[in-house]
Amino acid sequence: MPETKKKPAGKGQKDVALHKHPTALRVQKTMPVREIVTLLPESEPILAEYGLHCFHCAANAYETLEEGCLGHGFEAEAIDELVEDLQNLLDAKPPRPETLTVTLDAAKTLKRLAEEESRTDQGLMVTLDENGGFCLEFSDTTSKELKTFTHAEEPTMKIFASTMTLARIGGATIDFREGRFKLDLPADETGLLEESKKNTCTCGGKCGCGESCAC
Repeated sequence: MPETKKKPAGKGQKDVALHKHPTALRVQKTMPVREIVTLLPESEPILAEYGLHCFHCAANAYETLEEGCLGHGFEAEAIDELVEDLQNLLDAKPPRPETLTVTLDAAKTLKRLAEEESRTDQGLMVTLDENGGFCLEFSDTTSKELKTFTHAEEPTMKIFASTMTLARIGGATIDFREGRFKLDLPADETGLLEESKKNTCTCGGKCGCGESCAC
């Protein structure tokens, strides 16, 4: 039986995150760990202070934050404190616009791929990983919780993104060049995605989405 843990003494981010940019997004203990670290890649030091090394744990894809904490012997109060610290970190981040721009080259390429795979009745979901990589996957979802983006000249080719994804990459442009899909952030934002593999659709057809992957 692991030792029951309380909140680490002196830990927490209440003195750092001042709620300058409160967001409607809420960090929940029932969220998968990977979802949290994807939304908050800068949360690694906070998690480490609590003795959690979620960025390097294979279980983060399916284990919730609460399950991970309980597995490490955390008390309920400590879990709530961690959630609060993560929420403070999220609230302190500058707000991002809930928009994505799709270039004509990207829209035309996506349309061609949809026609080749007989998926013209589907759109493409933007997904992210905790390292900043992104992927476009065909999806027939009609969830009202998703935002939809198109190009004026190719209005039937739809791109879907969740509010949580837009909290990470809102304001970006999806382009197609050099034979790959690219995710370009505004020029003054250098810390989110580096100009390397991270802003390129990273799965190379090997991410597990199989034929549904547009890359």
